[in-house]
Amino acid sequence: MPRKAQLLNSLSRGRVRASWNKYNLYNLYKKSRVNFTGQNLYQQKWTAKQETRAYHGEHLTESRFQSDFSSKLESVAHLDASLRGENNVTTPLPLQTYAVLEKRLDFALFRAMFASSIRQARQFILQGAVTVNGINIKQPGFTLQAGDIFHVAPEKVLSALGSAKPSVKEAVKVDSTQIAKWNKFVKNAIKNPQTVWEAKQSSKSGEGSISQEDKIKAYNKGLQAKMLAEQKAFTRQEALKQTIQLGSSVEIPTLETFQAKFTPECAEISYKLFQKLSILPEFATLQTLKAEDLSKVLTKDASLSGAQQKQYSELKQLASSLTNTHQQALKTQADSNMLDSSAKTIPYDPKWTNTLSFHDKLDKAAVLEDEKSAKVDLPWQKGLYGRADPTKTYFTPWKVRPFIAPFAILPAHIEISFETCHAVYMRDPVALPGKSEVISPFGLDVQERAYMWYTRRVKNGK
Repeated sequence: MPRKAQLLNSLSRGRVRASWNKYNLYNLYKKSRVNFTGQNLYQQKWTAKQETRAYHGEHLTESRFQSDFSSKLESVAHLDASLRGENNVTTPLPLQTYAVLEKRLDFALFRAMFASSIRQARQFILQGAVTVNGINIKQPGFTLQAGDIFHVAPEKVLSALGSAKPSVKEAVKVDSTQIAKWNKFVKNAIKNPQTVWEAKQSSKSGEGSISQEDKIKAYNKGLQAKMLAEQKAFTRQEALKQTIQLGSSVEIPTLETFQAKFTPECAEISYKLFQKLSILPEFATLQTLKAEDLSKVLTKDASLSGAQQKQYSELKQLASSLTNTHQQALKTQADSNMLDSSAKTIPYDPKWTNTLSFHDKLDKAAVLEDEKSAKVDLPWQKGLYGRADPTKTYFTPWKVRPFIAPFAILPAHIEISFETCHAVYMRDPVALPGKSEVISPFGLDVQERAYMWYTRRVKNGK
């Protein structure tokens, strides 16, 4: 059985643990250099042993650790440099004091960032969520060998690395505040659109705000999406419909009539198309047809004469030419309106508030009774805050947990794939000239005294 989890997050004791807990980060931040001043050698070794064991395998009993401890420390020396008589950096062997723990499966999971603490890694193993070389292992102390491949269930990794899932009550509280602020913003935007637009563009970058680069990307992305939507909507049938409507809107249509809607090149094609359509016997009928029905007019009929088939073929070619030319004109216009990454401001769009709408208030009582009744549809969020997928045990949509950056240190002796949640235990960690591959928050002087403590007590000579 592991040691009981007592005072793991104590801020008064200030012990540094193998955990990503925010309290542990505070202890790590305020932790000063271990001071051995005024202590005899026994006291120094005891202090070093206390500090280091709080981090290295605190869940293991002292007798269990001593049974695994080995006084033979592994290192690699640069023999080629020493043979040439060059001065080489000292190899810090005492930093390998706890290297034996790094071979354990629970430690390997934590080092590979598949778990947020050693104790959580142990729980993953006991729950049957870990395999080694394809075999399910339920022993946290399983010793890994060079070349072993271990895998953790992706859901467990997402839970370990993801932010905590809020309760329904907490999510409703956050969303009620967000909806109130959004409705206030919409009200102000509709009342003073240009003022709010300029305020948005002049807002400085910082936590919780959008950088100018992101604003430019969003603007360009919006132009691109609008252009694609307009291209998709302007089909051959739509080209025929708009040409007929423009030509029929005046008594005597001219080229200028079509230039009011299209670019000069498109207007010329549309004008020619209308002239040919207007001489058709069924032209009066065409003016009343919907766009989707106009395509049927241009279908070839076997009973038509050769001259008539040629006439309809020319109409189809002109309609296709107008469609392609107008779509290309839309792309050219969108490209010309794209902003460069160095742009200082976003052009004002008078119609930008047309897409804004007020959000209905949440019925707190109904949502607390039935979470599925919540209808949250904000521009930046769909569904309850942090509970877009209530079946998941972590924040959804998934986002990385806070305070993870200071602990994001990948070991040199493990090759990791976060895409598949697999890792390869390449070899045992060793000491190299000037450094050790065993990750530890303690320096050489502390580890040296801890090593002296255990070599004095472990007599098996392992």
